[in-house]
Amino acid sequence: MSEPRRFLFFLYHPGYLRHYGGPIRILAERGHTIHCAFTMIEKDEGDLRLARDLAAECPNVTWGPAPARPYLDGWRRIALLVRAFTDLVRYIDPRFEGSTALRRRMSVKIKADVVGGKADPVTQRIMTRVIERLDSTSDERTAKRWLRFLRAAELAIPASRRINNFIRSYGPDVIAVTPLVEYASTQVEFLKSARRLGIPTVIAVASWDNLTNKGLLRFDPERVLVWNDAQRRELEEMHGVPGEKAVLTGAQRYDEWFERTTTWSAEELKERLGLDATRGFLLYTCSSPFIAPDEVSFVKRWVEAVRASGDPELAGIGLVVRPHPQNFRQWSGVDLREYANTVVRPAGGAQPDAGVARSEFFDSISHSAAVVGVNTSAMVESAVLGKNVLTVLDPAFASTQEGTIHFRYLLRENGGFLLVARTLDEHVAQLGDVIRGGAQEQERLREFVRSFVRPHGLDVAAAPLVAEALLSAADLRPSPRPSFASLFALRAVLFPAALAATVSVMVGNALHALRFRGRGRSLGPAQRAAR
Repeated sequence: MSEPRRFLFFLYHPGYLRHYGGPIRILAERGHTIHCAFTMIEKDEGDLRLARDLAAECPNVTWGPAPARPYLDGWRRIALLVRAFTDLVRYIDPRFEGSTALRRRMSVKIKADVVGGKADPVTQRIMTRVIERLDSTSDERTAKRWLRFLRAAELAIPASRRINNFIRSYGPDVIAVTPLVEYASTQVEFLKSARRLGIPTVIAVASWDNLTNKGLLRFDPERVLVWNDAQRRELEEMHGVPGEKAVLTGAQRYDEWFERTTTWSAEELKERLGLDATRGFLLYTCSSPFIAPDEVSFVKRWVEAVRASGDPELAGIGLVVRPHPQNFRQWSGVDLREYANTVVRPAGGAQPDAGVARSEFFDSISHSAAVVGVNTSAMVESAVLGKNVLTVLDPAFASTQEGTIHFRYLLRENGGFLLVARTLDEHVAQLGDVIRGGAQEQERLREFVRSFVRPHGLDVAAAPLVAEALLSAADLRPSPRPSFASLFALRAVLFPAALAATVSVMVGNALHALRFRGRGRSLGPAQRAAR
């Protein structure tokens, strides 16, 4: 056994323990110490339970909030602008020309920060014009020119003294960060401080879409943990990180799917779900709010198409619609019982982390005749379980299906497994073939899972490989810090901007307070009381 190591793992929120709880447990069982620091203590209700349960199970695992730059630190504003513009500029590369939804998401977020933030009016006007100009551009040379400038600016932003002190207090042998690709992510601060303090760094890529549909990594660490060769290529081609720094681990979140068995028989499950126990069923897995902001109307069209198909195999087949755990609110009050043998389950949404919720999710995939969805990780999970997966390229989702790079990995022409239809009529015909066994392609599914989910072999679990990669990073020599001369020159250019950003925010706050006070005086006593 290697000597005990100390790990400082920065996670955006406790929900990422769904991806890394397994490797952390393995390290803890081997006697290592891990502190989990969360940028956001709870994004979705109930996620904090994951941290509490992990710490209760493993005494050498602790957790708490991650530090941040002080509010009046002028570098904080410059860092926000540099990182936000970096994330927007990546989408003016022609390879993202069809990814209108991804670009729009970044544009809306940066406008909300700059225009909706508390900067002074002049700064707001200038930044708005720059954003709109970039938002309408699609040019590789422009993208590269902007990114060179923004990467130099990121390099010039100094490490935060507060974050340096936080890291020193734990004395870690390795600093790991996930996912780092959130919009204008402040997590890069932890990596900059690690480099300042001479500590090896690891970026952990949590999900199959993280390198293609969010922000840039904006840091060159000692190691990057990725699922597969596709992500290794994304790392080099899109993020500028050398491929030799990638460690292929596979998808540790799905390890359990290779070992788990069903809790209920097919008949027992159908009775639990309220379906006709004598008929098979199709499982529709819903997508996230970004992918499908209005999925209810499409699902109703899908159900009606299945029921009106005239195919005797589909006429009375069970239909189970499973809301996405982060997108279940749109299903509030929706009742599909008007369509025979059709249920929404669980109607109130549920994270399938453990217990009955996890068993129902697993068994619903396992016992289904086939799985249908728009663009969701449940499709990959279904492939792991050997299920045929189908989709419809509906115009409502054009920019979040083919307009996203990660979706294209599922397509058959790219080595994927997805049965794709361009109309509901074509889709229904494919469903009929699948139900009758005409599209059983287990070898295609296995090959995708082997290359995409478990690149070291179907029998090689990913979580131990992640744990080993984190452990081996402790023996790496950290990259040297940039020379003082180059940093000094860059900071000399940016320092006035940092000072101006602080002044701009102070002026914006003062103007906001005056407007608020003025509105208060213009209201009557009853209106002020109501406020």
